[in-house]
Amino acid sequence: MLNPLKEQQLKHIELFAGCGGMSLGLEAAGFELFFANELSPMAGETFAYNMLGEDLANLSEKKLSSSKVKWIKSQYPEDKLKFRLRENPFEATNGEYTDLKTIEDIRGKLLIGDIDNLLTFFNDNQKIVEEIRNVDIDLLSGGPPCQSFSLAGKREKNNHKNLLPLSFAKIAGLIQPKVVLLENVKGITSPFDEGGEKYYAWLEVCKAFALEGFVPVCMMLNSKFYGVAQNRPRFIMIAYRYDVFSRLFSSSRKNQILISSNNFYKLVKKKHNNLSDIGIHDFNYYDIDNDPELFDGLLFPEITNREGDFVSVLEAIGDIRRTEIDYNVSTIKKGYSGKINLTLKNKHHDVVKVQNHEPRNHNFGTKARFRFYQVINEFQNGLKKGATDLFTGKEIDDETKERLTLAFLNYNLYFKGTNGEFYKKPKTLSEVNNLLRTIPTKKHSQRALLEYEPAPAQLTIPDDLCHYHMENLRTLTVREMARFQSFPDWFVFRSKVTTGGDGRKFEVPQYTQVGNAVPPLLALSLGNMISRILNVMYYGKISED
Repeated sequence: MLNPLKEQQLKHIELFAGCGGMSLGLEAAGFELFFANELSPMAGETFAYNMLGEDLANLSEKKLSSSKVKWIKSQYPEDKLKFRLRENPFEATNGEYTDLKTIEDIRGKLLIGDIDNLLTFFNDNQKIVEEIRNVDIDLLSGGPPCQSFSLAGKREKNNHKNLLPLSFAKIAGLIQPKVVLLENVKGITSPFDEGGEKYYAWLEVCKAFALEGFVPVCMMLNSKFYGVAQNRPRFIMIAYRYDVFSRLFSSSRKNQILISSNNFYKLVKKKHNNLSDIGIHDFNYYDIDNDPELFDGLLFPEITNREGDFVSVLEAIGDIRRTEIDYNVSTIKKGYSGKINLTLKNKHHDVVKVQNHEPRNHNFGTKARFRFYQVINEFQNGLKKGATDLFTGKEIDDETKERLTLAFLNYNLYFKGTNGEFYKKPKTLSEVNNLLRTIPTKKHSQRALLEYEPAPAQLTIPDDLCHYHMENLRTLTVREMARFQSFPDWFVFRSKVTTGGDGRKFEVPQYTQVGNAVPPLLALSLGNMISRILNVMYYGKISED
């Protein structure tokens, strides 16, 4: 098998960088970051700390400006870093201040701000664009919101997110990297209605990049196949600049995947004035669940973990279950987390203690309800659904209710009495019913983790999941969620832990940073494959195992 070769230093630009999951994995695959762009200063604070070694909070306290993080637009001058870090990024777009003047304000930097402002800057500064193109960028990556994107022009006019994929494609057209890597949620493959017509956002995205000279190859992955402790399906588009694709295609002209991509590219170019004529029948993406044999490391990243070998919740967080203990990063060398810590290297800070592992406080009702969720996981499917319906106020028949209460008699539940809170196995149905009446909920998404399975994908809202262990009647810590996403223990999440109220409209706290991130181990697998293709097909370097 061909190996990615280290002698060719591959250069990388990251858009929609978030807290740094994609960049961290690509760095481990041998890519050197040329610059990154992220809208949120909160997520940017985490990116800067871990990927660039820049402590923005410390600089702001000292009233110093940052040398490695630049603002595309801001309402505050460069010496007001404290205000910039809490600035609403949607209001910053109208700011009068900018840090970008020359290529040196971009090289090796994190650029905070809206991608449309960045695109405007590039359009107004063609000399800088030419300088970036002369760098010969190997990879441009990012994960823009794409769910209702189309090129037909009838998108929700008040939703600026629907234009972000087009801005991404236009920047690719300006910079002309050899490869584009786009990551998105599974929902991008579901059709949406636009003026009575069905559109597929993933197909529209592919058209946008084809118009800019890139040939797409698309797939549906799942992180659990790449050593990540999470059942997280993700759509991936890898688009090759046409000259790079031509070299790849010339070596495998009978490959049906490449033939399909080539035909699609030519069709888009031919019908560029009538793109709505190109439909779902003209192109395809490949699903790892349906065609696992294709994921062999050649055109699709090689599978590292299969059914029966997926990383479970227990393997991911069992060794840090007790939040009252201080865990040292240097001592975590074995198992799932040990592997991640050794694979993804810390280059900037000497992190001794595992951080971001503070538990949240809960009242009795929440803890008692969490215990019920843990118990429900032990039930068979019929009873499990009945119990969930019972909690969320749905009507259930008397027979199911009686079966449920009888089942609960076999487990220690969480009670409250004159002597405090305690576990107890109920002796009568009335005890169970009385407890149930005190802890109703309208939250349909809440559940306990399944100990021996990968974690579910929905990790952006901390209240949705509780711990699997009966001694841990709590939601997950930021660190535990980061473990599921395959972040190493030295990776420190910065800014606010969580948010609420109007802050939800623009703030990106630690929990959201983790949930929105690309799992670094998945990014590593993608990076290794892209590195291999570039080294062999473009740079002409071949290495055998």
